[in-house]
Amino acid sequence: MYEFRGATLQEAVHQALRYPALSTKKLAKVAAKFDFTARLRMGNVLFVGEGNLSFALTISGKPRVPTSSILATVYEAEEDLTDTAYDNARKLLKLGCSVKTGVDATRLSDTIGKRQFRTIIFQFPNVASRDPRYGQNPNHVLVARFLKSARNHLKPGGLVIVSTVDSPFYEGAFKMDDAARKAGFAAPDIYTFDPREYPGYTHQNTANEESAADGHTAFATFVFSG
Repeated sequence: MYEFRGATLQEAVHQALRYPALSTKKLAKVAAKFDFTARLRMGNVLFVGEGNLSFALTISGKPRVPTSSILATVYEAEEDLTDTAYDNARKLLKLGCSVKTGVDATRLSDTIGKRQFRTIIFQFPNVASRDPRYGQNPNHVLVARFLKSARNHLKPGGLVIVSTVDSPFYEGAFKMDDAARKAGFAAPDIYTFDPREYPGYTHQNTANEESAADGHTAFATFVFSG
């Protein structure tokens, strides 16, 4: 007997049909949703690869979130920010958050020094290329390098959180279990993710305003324990 947390029997059956390739252990977790707001209320949060900064802004505006302990970062240089990102950056600063541009999620120490966080969040990492790197999908390489870098900036008991499109293609592209192993993490816990629960959040790829989430309806959040 396996427990599908937060799901009815009908929902559990639906999950099993949607995730035929997942192990029973993962299926028992995938019906739940990760509570980003509760996690942010614990403080010391780093957002990376934020693009237009809308996810950090949406969560940081929730009640009782200690905004002074939040650092929202983007890969782009300040002069390359879109108008939306620039406007969201101003709103984050007004809330009391810190914002930093030019941050490479795979080389965090280069820009944030030795700072450590309770939670590090990367929403929809996407290289926008299918050309192999080192014999691997470039998105797998990106996530593996990010996890290695993030591990050095986690407080004891910290979490690294990554959300992606949920599909067989993306599962094969990211290979999260392999990425976790390479970075010294255990296999991640898996949760469902629904962007509609975060009004104002619109994902944006690096270097353009398109989204890796466009055209998809199923999404997953992977939680790596430090």
